Amino acid sequence: MKLSYQWLSEFVTFPKGISSDQLKRDLTMHTVEVEDIETQGALLDQVVVGKIIEIKAHPNADKLRICMVDDGQSVFQVVCGGSNLYEGMLVAFGKIGAKVQWHGQGDLVELQKAAIRGQESFGMICAADEIELGQVFPKKDEKEVLDLTELLRDTKKAVGMPLAKALGLNDRILDIENKTMTHRPDLWGHYGMAREIAAVYKTKLKPFTTPPISKVKGKPATLNVSIANKDLCPRYMAVTVDGVHVEASPAWLQQKLRAVGLRPINNIVDITNYVMYEVGQPMHAFDADKVQSRSIQVRLAKKGENIDGLDGKKHILQPEMLVIADKEKPLAVAGVVGGTSSHITSETKTIIFEAANFNAISVRKTAAALGIRTDSSSRFEKSLDPTNTETALRRAVELTREVCPTASVVSNVVDANSTKKTQLSIELPIAFAHEKIGVHIPEKEMADILTRLGFGVKQKKGSLIVQIPSWRATKDISIPEDIVEEIARMYGYEKVPVRLPSSSITPPPENPLRALERTVKTVMAYEVAYTEVYNYSFESPAWLEKLGVETSHSLELENPIAKDRPLVRRNLIPNLLQNIEHNAHRFDTVRLFELGQTYISEEVGELERPDSRHRLPKQDVYLGVVFTQKDTDQPFFELSHVLEVLFARLQLSYTLDKENSGDASFIHPGRYAKVLVDKQEVGRIAELHPEIQKTIGVPNRVAILQINLHQLLSYLKQGTSHYRPLSLYPVVERDVAFIVDRSAQHAQLTQLMQSVDPLVVSVDLFDVFEGERIGTGKKSVAYHITYQSQERTLTTEEVDSVHQRLVTALKKDTGAEVRDR
Repeated sequence: MKLSYQWLSEFVTFPKGISSDQLKRDLTMHTVEVEDIETQGALLDQVVVGKIIEIKAHPNADKLRICMVDDGQSVFQVVCGGSNLYEGMLVAFGKIGAKVQWHGQGDLVELQKAAIRGQESFGMICAADEIELGQVFPKKDEKEVLDLTELLRDTKKAVGMPLAKALGLNDRILDIENKTMTHRPDLWGHYGMAREIAAVYKTKLKPFTTPPISKVKGKPATLNVSIANKDLCPRYMAVTVDGVHVEASPAWLQQKLRAVGLRPINNIVDITNYVMYEVGQPMHAFDADKVQSRSIQVRLAKKGENIDGLDGKKHILQPEMLVIADKEKPLAVAGVVGGTSSHITSETKTIIFEAANFNAISVRKTAAALGIRTDSSSRFEKSLDPTNTETALRRAVELTREVCPTASVVSNVVDANSTKKTQLSIELPIAFAHEKIGVHIPEKEMADILTRLGFGVKQKKGSLIVQIPSWRATKDISIPEDIVEEIARMYGYEKVPVRLPSSSITPPPENPLRALERTVKTVMAYEVAYTEVYNYSFESPAWLEKLGVETSHSLELENPIAKDRPLVRRNLIPNLLQNIEHNAHRFDTVRLFELGQTYISEEVGELERPDSRHRLPKQDVYLGVVFTQKDTDQPFFELSHVLEVLFARLQLSYTLDKENSGDASFIHPGRYAKVLVDKQEVGRIAELHPEIQKTIGVPNRVAILQINLHQLLSYLKQGTSHYRPLSLYPVVERDVAFIVDRSAQHAQLTQLMQSVDPLVVSVDLFDVFEGERIGTGKKSVAYHITYQSQERTLTTEEVDSVHQRLVTALKKDTGAEVRDR
């Protein structure tokens, strides 16, 4: 948003001689981010108002003409190709030495005497974009030069006047970053920003006064307003003004609008825009003769309604959009865009001024749905102060009388107001403010800051009772922290000493279950090369029926995200089998695993809430594994290997109980075992039932494994970690493979090897293999053994001796044989 320094100066006195850099820095530190402060007329040195007194054809170029330009002192010959030249035209005359941009592009070029197609030219008749006025005076034609005749018709002695002075371009324009004041609807106008500047510089703010609109003597003109949705329009004010003459605005009004980037249209529309930029309240003006029965209705759009907007587009309205309408048609989309059916034209004689307060959310949704963002909608969506509508309406009438002396108010002011006149008060404990800001600010200084900002302040022992002004009470100031922020930013964040937090740093307690999950994932992904999958926690009744799974105990979701998956899983395996079904025909080998919760309704888990008696279903975390491979007759043994490696890493011993048949419908009754630790079941390993395999269309045998990590956790060692210094001496590493009984447990083998000698510092299993070459009832286990001393470098002879003792001990206690092939 752009703001004019001169316009702001009408309401507040700036510190004498303040530079643009200082102003930019102060406002950025205390209120809003100022991106830039542009000095108007920076390119207008040596550019004056000239008058074309004669035009002749160029003898050597059809598209060029020779103009005689009067600058008030002399007459200069200028060669120009402008398409809109005429005798008597007031132009922007760039004299020799002026700097311009050719056609508004490239670097600045200093004008010099030149010969153009054989004719001397002493200067330049400038287009608006060549002197950086393109946005203020947009061109209608590419070769059009700036025509100042109409604009300066009332300016005495305009010819020869410096252009910056003639156009009033001696202002400084503040370019505000909008995102830094999205929560500050009061700053979207010059007076609101002036109030803030007065607080920053501790200067006096001039009161904004407008004369009241008196009641009409005699019979007032008809004007009715009805609001069907008061929650979407808390306040709507309107008044009828007759005797207006729609024409171009006076120069001072156009100048102010151009300064903030607005294009002047006509005096009535310009007044509504002027008021919006002055007090931050959007307004609209209707041609009263185009409003049926002069009766205004604020209502939701009807199905099928549309409106031709002032933006040149036809908009299809939705039933949730708020509109301003008469008895026949929509006149405007509330807070967003006006319609052409009642817009102001040169024929308009009577107008209805509107100043309203619309629901912020409604305006934002409507603007987004219609794909429009206007100055009006960007303000309404911030939640404007309802009391500002009266100020805006009064100001609009005042300006209309000023620019159009024949205008008069012919109706009484209609004020449909459903807002409640209550003032919010917040108690701010002094100690609370000091704690939050981090510095001691005297109570008197805090009260002074708040008073300068327009808050009412009453002192109470240990607290300030802060009354929130109406312009800060709409979704802005609502809690004590908001008051603290006001004090801190005005005090100056740069004054708050920088201190590091004075709290002790303690490591968070480790979650044993999460640590176990990480270990399991590492083993599955990196050591046995399985792929992790993430399935939804929901199951399909149709799929469970294929597997023969009973669903009577399954929990059913009230509002499932997928209609075909309304059940919560009790087991990880069914969804993993569906993964197998999808992938078995695409890959020769499928190795998948998943970690996730299951939900068992028959078993109770944690309390729903600490104060509740209702318990949630049991939600244990499981590891689920599935495996299938083309031409493999024994997938069960593949998962046996996975189980071996996993429990080896966890340093747990286990046994398989094959005496009981599987109780799941999809389990092969003859290829099934429970996984026991200390004779307690922690999981199951099995093959898929052949009939189920056939039903789901998987070509090869499938092995499945499921381990309850919650149960497994209770058997893991949760000892305290101890520091052991690293040895300064090198390690010696040996790899060796043993053939042992299939029932031999890795944990027992590892413990035995490490007990042989202190020089055995680590024993890592890296391979388990079963096959015909190994022998029936046997398996091959390969270990990576590390030898190291804390006191010396080991010799080859020392390592050989310890290694041989290790092999001998293993052979003696377990019958292991070193595998030589």
